[in-house]
Amino acid sequence: MKLTISMDLLEEAFYYVSPMNPVSTVPLIYATFLAGKDQIAYTTENEAKFARKIERVFKAAFHEVIEENRSYGDMLDQDTLLSPKEHVNQQGKLINSIIVALQRYPELQLIRLELAGSWPLFQTEAGQLDLTE
Repeated sequence: MKLTISMDLLEEAFYYVSPMNPVSTVPLIYATFLAGKDQIAYTTENEAKFARKIERVFKAAFHEVIEENRSYGDMLDQDTLLSPKEHVNQQGKLINSIIVALQRYPELQLIRLELAGSWPLFQTEAGQLDLTE
């Protein structure tokens, strides 16, 4: 039986969660930007998004990050067993490449970057994520 606990360091609390239904089965990155009114457009549902010109700039930066970190992306996709040190090194490189890529474009004012979802830090053979369960 697998037992999973979610630890909230700020609240100094922990919660039991289902290992069958993790919060996210994929590693996610949240990037928050400061955008002027001229950089924002709205969808038909009145939700904010980047204007087309700014979105093209973001896509170019995002593509650079994907290409630069393709090997680590493949490791995550294949659920490759890595040492904790290697995971931290790869994640550090990824974060740095995102910041550098986004800061190359003055139109993109990155103000916050967060990791969310399932980012492996320590894993054994028994801890590999089996999405068939």
